Amino acid sequence: MMNKKITEPENGLLTNQMDVNSTDFDKFQAKLLNKSRARTQEQNLNIELLALKYKIEDYLNNDNNEDVKIAGEFIKQYLRTLRIKQNRFAEYIGIKPSNLSKLLKGERPINYELALILGRIFKVNPMIWIEIQAKNELLRLKQVKHQELFKYSLKDLLRMDNNGV
Repeated sequence: MMNKKITEPENGLLTNQMDVNSTDFDKFQAKLLNKSRARTQEQNLNIELLALKYKIEDYLNNDNNEDVKIAGEFIKQYLRTLRIKQNRFAEYIGIKPSNLSKLLKGERPINYELALILGRIFKVNPMIWIEIQAKNELLRLKQVKHQELFKYSLKDLLRMDNNGV
């Protein structure tokens, strides 16, 4: 096993607030830029794919109900990042291009089998695709049934039970 020397950041570069007009900041920025330029194409692609994976996880963990994103949008981003044409992708996963198009637009749901395929191809947990759809459906129902849902509460249920209803 090879031991790599790990150099600690100087002057708290990563932990303390830094003056962006300082020479320390310029040095730090130059070091990051050099590291970035030294990455291979494969490393850059892996970084982009990882960023997309985190974007999906952020969407699922975000309680902001205004920005609904369908699973198909994320699939499109994967295909764009990997420079894969939609027709080629449809052929590869064994569905008609028209069905893929409907899936990408959110007109068709992702079934469990397709979630497994997408999980395998894009190296993400297959449940993520199902969770995106479930979140979106709950948000949709919440908006549509907003007023109707107010009639349900634990307090009312317990009151009914205590009154023998």
